[in-house]
Amino acid sequence: MLAIIDGDVLAYHACAPRWMKKAKIEEGISYIKLDENGKRIPLEFTKEEDRYYLEESWDNFKKKLQELLDEVFCEEYLMAVKGENNYRNLIMPSYKMNRHTDPNKQNRFVPTLRKLAIAEDLAVAADGMEADDLIRIWAEEARAKDIDYVICSIDKDLKCIPGQHYSMKVKKLFTVSEKEAIRHYYCQLLKGDPTDNVLGVPRVGEVKAERILNLCKDEEEYQEAVVEQYMLAYGDGWYEQLLVNGRMIHLMKHTNDFFNPAVWPVVRELRKEHLSTIGKENEI
Repeated sequence: MLAIIDGDVLAYHACAPRWMKKAKIEEGISYIKLDENGKRIPLEFTKEEDRYYLEESWDNFKKKLQELLDEVFCEEYLMAVKGENNYRNLIMPSYKMNRHTDPNKQNRFVPTLRKLAIAEDLAVAADGMEADDLIRIWAEEARAKDIDYVICSIDKDLKCIPGQHYSMKVKKLFTVSEKEAIRHYYCQLLKGDPTDNVLGVPRVGEVKAERILNLCKDEEEYQEAVVEQYMLAYGDGWYEQLLVNGRMIHLMKHTNDFFNPAVWPVVRELRKEHLSTIGKENEI
């Protein structure tokens, strides 16, 4: 069994909270300083404290990696971490920007742990894409070679990949079927991903998206349902909106596998109808 690991999750989990060690504690209660707006004032640390914390976090990273491999009964693994120049940021500069609004919630040591993991050959940087893309590419390669795998993460986006999954948050194994993976993918195209600033169809959330797809029997019908909703919501600009949203949401199965709804049968048929209409208008 091959473990395919979301190394970014591992890096965040390895960085234990620092403020409790620095905060004033009286009778079991931790006191922190707040500014005039009631927000926590960041604690200051010395270079020596930073160095010790980084060493502690790195040891914790390696420890958690081994614990994870033991939990999923794997000896072999592939680990992906965030790289540089994710193409999504070029298409949509606001992509995931709402995750970085509060600097107090960011751990500046996580990028260092990523670099250490890469330098020690424990992880691979997902340059030009997202770690999720690299995870899916590896999963597809494993499937092609009939290699059993388990995807280790907490990211719901990865449920578009069929196979064994392991939630690093609740420490639980579960299986995503082919049918469930396809449905999850088209459900995301409908509802978007507000966490990452990706719009879907307005006023379509999880429940409504599921209801829209309930009567669909195969992937072609899922595509028809998605196109119908985008046309109703965005009018003449439906295709451009679907293209942008899809390129944000779609996870690559192989390098250069970008979202392309032009190959959908329903889109090809609509284009034929459009060209036919133009031809008749020209004849007149």
